[in-house]
Amino acid sequence: MSILATITVPSAEFPLGSPLELDEDVTLTVETTVPTSEGVIPYFWAPADVVESIVDSLEEDPVVSDASVVDETDEHALIKVTWTDRVNGVIESIREQDVIVTSATGTETRWTFRLRFPSYEDLSAFYTDCVDQGISVELVQLHETVSPSDDRRFGLTAAQRDLIVAADDAGYFDVPRRTTLVELGDQLDISDSAVSQRLRRGLTALINSTVAADSASDEFDPSPRRPEHGSESERQSDAERTD
Repeated sequence: MSILATITVPSAEFPLGSPLELDEDVTLTVETTVPTSEGVIPYFWAPADVVESIVDSLEEDPVVSDASVVDETDEHALIKVTWTDRVNGVIESIREQDVIVTSATGTETRWTFRLRFPSYEDLSAFYTDCVDQGISVELVQLHETVSPSDDRRFGLTAAQRDLIVAADDAGYFDVPRRTTLVELGDQLDISDSAVSQRLRRGLTALINSTVAADSASDEFDPSPRRPEHGSESERQSDAERTD
């Protein structure tokens, strides 16, 4: 089972950080691609009004052999970057450990990466490699990937997921609301108090597994071992207690 990790590094410690010094409001977004021989992070999107200055800045960078615009929209441009063999830092660690970049965005202060690792051992090797290079890497979120049929997708139990879907379908999140907790309870044959608690826990789990990755910060132990999740029966019992 592969591992998904969200990490951040200071922009100053990433090769694509220098163009962001041109404008504090600029955000760069990596175009995710299927791994090919073109290398690591070959494409990213930049605002159209600053793309020329960004390309010029990249061409002056000694670790970039070429930078060019390959596509444009009204508001953004897609830039292709060819790195030299001298590139180091996070990109070199990604390349050495065969890490898959599923998403990445950069601002003036930091770059945030969502990375897929084959195992915890590979994550540990990547982390150690970054530390050895003096990179201030910080783990923001870590979890195992799950299959579409897994009962805890996005951190939700089946009961929590069913309730959130039912609440959305019934218009509980609409303004104004088209249903109440009591009506949802009647629909699912549970009390309105249980609906309230389950909905609150489910939304908290959903937020922690998705959007909270941009701001949460947890300490990471880089030793090559799996976190203690408990046995399968323990996880199921816990799910039943907290649904």
